[in-house]
Amino acid sequence: LQLLVQRRTSAKPLAAVTINPEIVERHYQLRAIRRIGETFERDRQRKALVVMATGAGKTRTVIALVDLLQRANWAKRILFLADRVALVNQAANAFKAHLPDAAAVNLVTDKNTEGRVFVSTYPTMMGLINETEAPRGAPDGAGLRRFGVGHFDLIIVDEAHRSIYQKYRAIFAYFDALLVGLTATPKDEIDRNTYSLFELENGVPTDAYGLEDAIAEGYLVPPRAVSVPLKFQREGI
Repeated sequence: LQLLVQRRTSAKPLAAVTINPEIVERHYQLRAIRRIGETFERDRQRKALVVMATGAGKTRTVIALVDLLQRANWAKRILFLADRVALVNQAANAFKAHLPDAAAVNLVTDKNTEGRVFVSTYPTMMGLINETEAPRGAPDGAGLRRFGVGHFDLIIVDEAHRSIYQKYRAIFAYFDALLVGLTATPKDEIDRNTYSLFELENGVPTDAYGLEDAIAEGYLVPPRAVSVPLKFQREGI
């Protein structure tokens, strides 16, 4: 609570803080970051959902967002959640490459290290929420949680369209933090549960940059189907 009160006077206006061009420089990435900032600052909303085509740079966009929020004193500790270990490892490496001062910690492989950015799978974070550790000499039942309700200032959800919220919704109910979702699924194919989780009108994300736009502007190439004949299809089982 003391930290929140202090930030009321020390936090800078997000619109006045520059986005690091060494992390992102494409117009749609800059637009997504500014729209998230407007959602938090102008609209007083705590949740945002960004739709961005695969390969368009979702992870770099949120790394630049993290850098902006930290320099503006809006956020100190960040949690990045993904549903697969491969995505967690990829995100950890990306944070270390583009934001080395953030001291990214991969909670899947290293649960005890401290840092400013933590990356984790949902099951790993669920286990850490429920885990308590009693101080030496403390009576039974006096355990403290590793991550308190206000530990994180921002939670980033990768692949936010997945229907994982029924099983892991407790994570979002437990932490009191700003929430940003990322997905490559076209905005008209995202289920209503995802929009409702981010308190958005169905079919209206905070910002969207689809595959067709990326192809038209030359950032991505059209997908090409490759036929791969399989033996059981040719000869039967």
